[in-house]
Amino acid sequence: MITVTDLKKVYRQPNREIRALDGVTLSVPADSVHGVIGQSGAGKSTLVRAIALLDRPTSGTVEINGVDLTAVRSAPLRKARRRLGLVFQQANLFDSRTIAGNVAYPLELAGLGGAERAAKAQELLGLVGLGDSGAAYPAQLSGGQRQRVGIARALATDPDVLLCDEPTSALDPATTGEILDLIAALKARLGLAVLIITHEMSVVKRICDSVSLLEAGRLVESGPLVEVVGRFGSRLSELLLALPPTPEPDSAAGVTVEVLDAVSAGAVPALATVGRQFGVDLPVLAGTVESLGGVAFHRQRVLVPSALAVDEVLAALRRHGAQAGRTASGAEAAA
Repeated sequence: MITVTDLKKVYRQPNREIRALDGVTLSVPADSVHGVIGQSGAGKSTLVRAIALLDRPTSGTVEINGVDLTAVRSAPLRKARRRLGLVFQQANLFDSRTIAGNVAYPLELAGLGGAERAAKAQELLGLVGLGDSGAAYPAQLSGGQRQRVGIARALATDPDVLLCDEPTSALDPATTGEILDLIAALKARLGLAVLIITHEMSVVKRICDSVSLLEAGRLVESGPLVEVVGRFGSRLSELLLALPPTPEPDSAAGVTVEVLDAVSAGAVPALATVGRQFGVDLPVLAGTVESLGGVAFHRQRVLVPSALAVDEVLAALRRHGAQAGRTASGAEAAA
């Protein structure tokens, strides 16, 4: 388990201070994946480096299974860091070493004997699907294979926590899926607590159990994935259930509303039920459906024809379990 409490990182320059992290608090239990998303410059990579103490935080604590890494130094810190594996956007392998040699490198630093290092490296390569590639060199592998080697190397010291900084952003979609499935399988098999930094919503939806939105060094929204997606009007919900922009209809045609409906298996979406109730089609201007945690989330931008009273339609949608409100131009919040 990893617990970060009130983590701050301040870079001081002659005329100003840059608060790269400003009081970040989060917890990732064992056997779970927590995603942190945010735009470039939000502090995502700084967060990873601070948690790993590659860049010591200005204040706050980082605990791995109850051990505060910020309270130890030198040899005890190096030992504590072995409980933490790092996977970066680029695998950063040693070109002069074989694949097995790259995986064995952390074990060499830890002082293990040659036979033990070789056996462990072979075991880990088998774990990531590269059991027959130990004698190959990085230049002979694809990008996805190199990232698998990077993951194997991160697991060499039997960590409890895996920190992944944009681990798939340099990969094609098919390879991205393979790497994410591998991380999920390793998480379940080894009971890892995984923190994954990404700007790709597809990564969060595929692998994460919980998610946070980082802005200007602060976590502005956070929670279990299904919970945050179901928060009507929240930033995370809108990012994960993104709708394309649509032109504002002529006022004579009707009023645009947004609907968020969590539909369980076999249930009828609220929009269909309400359309039948009023005896008209409610045109969908844009929509998306995502199945997350066994729940199908329907987010739609809908035109309520001028012949209908929009407040009555919204009330009906809410009675049938959906969250609904006028779009921003209508300035009505959801109930």
